[in-house]
Amino acid sequence: MADATTLVRRHVEPLADDAGLDVVDVEVKGAGAARLVRVRVDRKGGVDLAVCQQLSQTLAARLDHEDGLDGPYRLEVTSPGVDHPLRDRRDFDRVEGRTVRIRRRRGDAVDELHGTVREAGADAVVVDTGAAATAVAYDEILAARQVLPW
Repeated sequence: MADATTLVRRHVEPLADDAGLDVVDVEVKGAGAARLVRVRVDRKGGVDLAVCQQLSQTLAARLDHEDGLDGPYRLEVTSPGVDHPLRDRRDFDRVEGRTVRIRRRRGDAVDELHGTVREAGADAVVVDTGAAATAVAYDEILAARQVLPW
C-alpha cells in the first residue's frame, strides 16, 4: 500500500494536468481528525482562488472514495506563494517576468543577483538585472525566491 502522500499525488497529478497546473508540492501531516492534506499548485501567470477551489472539490470527491486515507482529513489546495523556493526550469518558467533574488555559487565565490526573469532555458535561467542579462545555470543556484516589487 502506498503512503498517504503518494496516494494523494497519484490522484491530484492527472487532475492538475487536465487543468493546466503544475503540482508543486503534496504534504500529508497529522493523524485522525487533525490530518491535513496540503496540495500546492501553480502555473505560468499564477493561480486564483477559483482554480484552487475547483481542484479542491474534484480532488476531495476522489479522495473521499479512497481507502488509503483512513478517517477524516482537512484538504487545502493553494498556490505556493511568493516565498516558495525556485529550483528548476519549471519553477522559473512560472515566474517569467517577475522579480527574483538568486544566490549562486561560482567556483569558490558566492554572489547574489536581483532582477527580472527573462527566460527559463534548458540549462540556465536568464535574469535581467537592469545592467545586463545574466544566465545562471540551475546547478549554480544555492537559493532563489521571488521578491515583491516594493
